[in-house]
Amino acid sequence: MQSSSKFTIAIHICLFLKFKDQDLVSSQQIAESVKTNPVVIRRMIGCLRENGIVGSVAGSKGGYFLKRPSKKITLWKIYNCVKDSDLFNKPKSNPDCVVSSNLSELVDDAYRRAENSMKSVLDKTTIDQLNHKLSDIVQDENFC
Repeated sequence: MQSSSKFTIAIHICLFLKFKDQDLVSSQQIAESVKTNPVVIRRMIGCLRENGIVGSVAGSKGGYFLKRPSKKITLWKIYNCVKDSDLFNKPKSNPDCVVSSNLSELVDDAYRRAENSMKSVLDKTTIDQLNHKLSDIVQDENFC
């Protein structure tokens, strides 16, 4: 089982775009900040673009920008853009095993409550809030 870093990278992208504010930012610049390949960044941005969070300008002087105000971009919205499946994946059940065949019914309510708790926290946290916290930590606006 490998944990996905998509959510964290997507937050990084949005926060980096907010940090750069009015500048158009290339996938190369973002990739250098994330320490990954620009192709990975472009894939992630594709998902964020489809959901109206990130916009782009084509051309040699083009790049990416936040399409929505950062106060309206919650971590829950970002999470929903990049999640591959349900928060808690359940493997296929074995009808010949009493544990396997009943597990889904036994844990569904707990999973639903856990996801709702997570939603409550992430839906109240915005890119703007994270940017303010970052600004408190880093005084130099041109840090990246």
